[in-house]
Amino acid sequence: MTSESVREIRPSVPIWRQWNLISNFGRRDLKAKFNGTLLGWAWSLVVPLATLAIYTLVFSIVFRMVPPPMGNGNEGIFVVWLFCGLVLWSYFSSCVNGGMGALLGSGPLLQKIYFPAYAPVLGAGLAVGIQSLIELGILAIVLVVLLNVSWTWLLVPLVLALFVIFTASVATIVSVMNVYYRDLAHLVSVALQLLFYLTPIIYNPEIVPLSWNGIPLRAIVEFSPLSQFVELFRAAIYDLTTGDLSTWISVTIWTVVALAGAMFVMKRRGGDLSEAL
Repeated sequence: MTSESVREIRPSVPIWRQWNLISNFGRRDLKAKFNGTLLGWAWSLVVPLATLAIYTLVFSIVFRMVPPPMGNGNEGIFVVWLFCGLVLWSYFSSCVNGGMGALLGSGPLLQKIYFPAYAPVLGAGLAVGIQSLIELGILAIVLVVLLNVSWTWLLVPLVLALFVIFTASVATIVSVMNVYYRDLAHLVSVALQLLFYLTPIIYNPEIVPLSWNGIPLRAIVEFSPLSQFVELFRAAIYDLTTGDLSTWISVTIWTVVALAGAMFVMKRRGGDLSEAL
């Protein structure tokens, strides 16, 4: 059945009218994730805090990584600076991996009743987002205790809104395409590992050489959309600055391009996945 035929039979419904469906998928993912565990919701804090402790031990104590000073003029604290970048990265990687699993896991249900392919993907992102909000709350409390607060925090919701749209769009694209090309999940896993080290989360981008064997390393790092989102988020909440105007323009363009790509993929390949699943 062609995409045009599917649209004739099942007219598209605006995404805001699918909120109940998306939130139900999100609640299902949260229940499945913590159901039967001894610590329950506490795992949503234990895992990121353990990851933060490991990275801090390795890169702050062993490699003696020096963070930039905080916006209030005090000496930088590596674990806080690291946490600012790690929160965004964890949300992105968990949404992409979780979206692919959620869509494939919804196959039996999708073969019985129709719903948009993006619904389970966004539901998985909603579940991850709730955990990320808890992490953001901890980060905000720590920064308030350190008196590193400014009006630039008002820019944080705007950065996060663009980042959520960008992440949801990327997750939708790879999740739908993974239904047709199952090797994509393995390629995405490798790409995420590469992207983690390409994004200045555990290191200051200023230590990256301008070029290596003719390869413009720093330009490649700075061109990455994840690097630009992390830079803007750190600027607003840690450096207490507004960030560069060029970076704001760049992340807006990345978000629009990703959203357009997700809409294109949904229109061309996401109409009816029941047979492919």
